[in-house]
Amino acid sequence: MKKKKSEALNHFSIFIISGILGATILSIIVAFLFDPFFVLNENQLLYSFSSMAQIIGSVFGLTLTAYVFFVDKFKESTQGDDTYYDATISLLSQFFYTLVLIATTCGLTILACILGIISLHNWTTAYPLIINESVLLFILGIVSILLFGVMLLDPEKLDKEIKRQAESVREQESTDRPGDFTEFLKYYNLLQEVIINFASSLVYNKEVSIQAFRNYKPQIIQSLKVLNGKQIINGALSAEIDDLRMYRNGLVHGVDFKIPQSACDRVAEIYNAINKVYEIYKKDSKETNALNAAIKEVYDLTNRDATSY
Repeated sequence: MKKKKSEALNHFSIFIISGILGATILSIIVAFLFDPFFVLNENQLLYSFSSMAQIIGSVFGLTLTAYVFFVDKFKESTQGDDTYYDATISLLSQFFYTLVLIATTCGLTILACILGIISLHNWTTAYPLIINESVLLFILGIVSILLFGVMLLDPEKLDKEIKRQAESVREQESTDRPGDFTEFLKYYNLLQEVIINFASSLVYNKEVSIQAFRNYKPQIIQSLKVLNGKQIINGALSAEIDDLRMYRNGLVHGVDFKIPQSACDRVAEIYNAINKVYEIYKKDSKETNALNAAIKEVYDLTNRDATSY
């Protein structure tokens, strides 16, 4: 299983960036190629610039307050279910960067309005450009804030994000035969249990720091860090198991796709290898030839090309 790189910006962020660039280009075209559609006097211009700056600043302030309230409630509502962890982190990250872009739009709008007020008595050929730019950015800012509010209030945002993540880590060959859903879940649950138990035994034996367990994260993520730190597993296998975790979460939340047999075989293979190390460790925690040989088998899981699934 290979995780596809997620795009740095979601579609809404691309919309905002495109809107800013489009507003600038359109302002230039209208300002220099067309006659003004409306002719405003100084008082009207001053009132328009002042009103747009105040409105966009006030609306963004309310949006920022609502966002802070939303983040606290959103984290609180999903903290009890580990299957929501990745989707929650991903959504909050998307919302944050989107909010940064909205703040940029609002800031540019206010800046354009300030330039319009300052240049009010120094009319130049570029002044229509300032007027057009401020109006278009104001409209873009208001529309973006409204759409951002709709995104926050979407009741299905978590399920959509879980489905997107599950599909992003799935690469199934067209020739791969379908696998057994219950078999995959059985071996994944066994794998998760042995990883958590193994890491817990290491922590309780004080062979590793308990710092990894202090921050809230699903236990398996914390446990993978412990095993990786003790070189029981390598980084590549840790990342693959994390992919399996997200894949399993997508299944639990009803993502509609078939399980390839290669996924079932792979999770069973990883479980058997790590469980073998754990069983030897329980009998003798000191380094022995048998323990080292078992750990080498675990490392060998990522030293060869794994089947895509």
